[in-house]
Amino acid sequence: MNLKPKTYKTFGKSVEFLRDGKNVEYTTGNTTLDGSTFTEVTEVPIGTAIFRNEETGLFELVTGSTPATMKGAVLTANDVTVEPNENEIVSAVRNASVIEARCKGVTDNFKQATQGYIRFDI
Repeated sequence: MNLKPKTYKTFGKSVEFLRDGKNVEYTTGNTTLDGSTFTEVTEVPIGTAIFRNEETGLFELVTGSTPATMKGAVLTANDVTVEPNENEIVSAVRNASVIEARCKGVTDNFKQATQGYIRFDI
């Protein structure tokens, strides 16, 4: 786990993906992205679909082959840079109304897994 202090310079950088700020719920604690699934330094933008791998307990990016039975499906709440084999902590939204066009990696299976929690609007 990466516990090194960091300075974030994201104010005004990120695209807002939330439809509104009403009834937004964040995950308790933060989600930890599995660095072993990344082969190069990767920018994971705000609003990226991730899910919890039941075997490792760490979160991974949603892909087209991720099943609708995925557990812990959420959207990242801020930008983060992930280095290979370095787990990275990121906050995440688990219940909200979002603008689908501004989210990344959202698949039909992700929508099915988050049905009733994350609402995708126009």
